[in-house]
Amino acid sequence: MTTPALLTIQDLRIHAGSTSLVHLPLLELHAGELHGIIGESGSGKSLTLFTVLGLISPQLTVTGSVQFQGQELTTLSPKLWQTIRGKAIGMVFQEPMSALNPQMRCGKQLLESARIHEPDLNKAQALVDKKLDQLGLSEIKERIMQAYPHQLSGGQRQRVMIAMACVHEPPLILADEPTTALDVTIQSQILALIRELQREIGMAVLFITHDM
Repeated sequence: MTTPALLTIQDLRIHAGSTSLVHLPLLELHAGELHGIIGESGSGKSLTLFTVLGLISPQLTVTGSVQFQGQELTTLSPKLWQTIRGKAIGMVFQEPMSALNPQMRCGKQLLESARIHEPDLNKAQALVDKKLDQLGLSEIKERIMQAYPHQLSGGQRQRVMIAMACVHEPPLILADEPTTALDVTIQSQILALIRELQREIGMAVLFITHDM
């Protein structure tokens, strides 16, 4: 018996007025798989991920189907989206300096992400600690928690972003060119960490990049 796909995208079309921006005929992603969407800048890769996560601009028109665990995502209400983002689908953004709040300590931002779906402070802290340990930050955990984003290196900021996306160990992670702003050595480390997390948790990863 074939296992049902975790994520199924069928005939996805995104338009701005009469201009076609994206057409993705079919993509199926199963639990534990890592798939890549590769294309040049401006080809609609990030737009595709934002559509999967329900973050697309209301000025754009979306047709076709995006199903996660058999549930149609393109018609979800904002209230239902709150139960999915972070818990069932996590997102690692391209540039942590833009995605993280520069006026808030990283520890507070990590705890906010954890407490969206785990209101108990002690349990939320335990989730954050576990994820920082898995990402190789156990020895500098306290410094990470107390630091503002600009006080961390690019690789450390990206690990904080990954921790926020994976803190609830969602079955699906969307990764929007998460290594673009990093040097080659750190890129390799971040890619290895994502792969290791994927194997440990058993999550699926949809990874986009312009760099093979």
